Amino acid sequence: MAGRILRANDYQRMPWKNGGGTTTEIFKAASADGQVHWRLSIADVASDGPFSEFPGIDRWIMMVEGKGMELTISGLGTKRIEKPFEPLAFSGDAKTECKLIDGPIRDFNLMVARSHAQGGLQVVTLSAGETRTFEREVAALHVLDGSVERAGDILAVGDTLIAEGSAIATVSAPRPTRLAVITLQAKSHA
Repeated sequence: MAGRILRANDYQRMPWKNGGGTTTEIFKAASADGQVHWRLSIADVASDGPFSEFPGIDRWIMMVEGKGMELTISGLGTKRIEKPFEPLAFSGDAKTECKLIDGPIRDFNLMVARSHAQGGLQVVTLSAGETRTFEREVAALHVLDGSVERAGDILAVGDTLIAEGSAIATVSAPRPTRLAVITLQAKSHA
């Protein structure tokens, strides 16, 4: 997979407009006119409150640190997120309220414009010494814990490999590792 490695130290952190937390943007793919096609980020949620609405966007959220949160999502009801690394998919159009269970949390987010692609987020665990090949629909790999080696480059916790082109990626884990695997299947525009 031709690709670009993004290092955790290089991500930009920005406060939310409502003051309820901060977002660290990992990557954003956009059209020439600025329309977001897809985006990866990590949010630090410091207090209860509403999530921003993103019309036309499909969202995935996954807690990576903390005791958990309860999301009340219009059309889905209440979802309690207490275990790390379990993605929850929902519509960015939905009104969403967050109630923290026991203090601040950190979550990993994928947002995909419905008009651009069908997305997916899953967690893959590699054992020490395991090598794994990811197919063409994989758009990004994000190291949640552990590390992987790809073509001589080491990706540590928080680093991300962004696919460029339609090749495949092969990574090896020198120790037990957990990866967020982001898939995108582009929609054809006739």
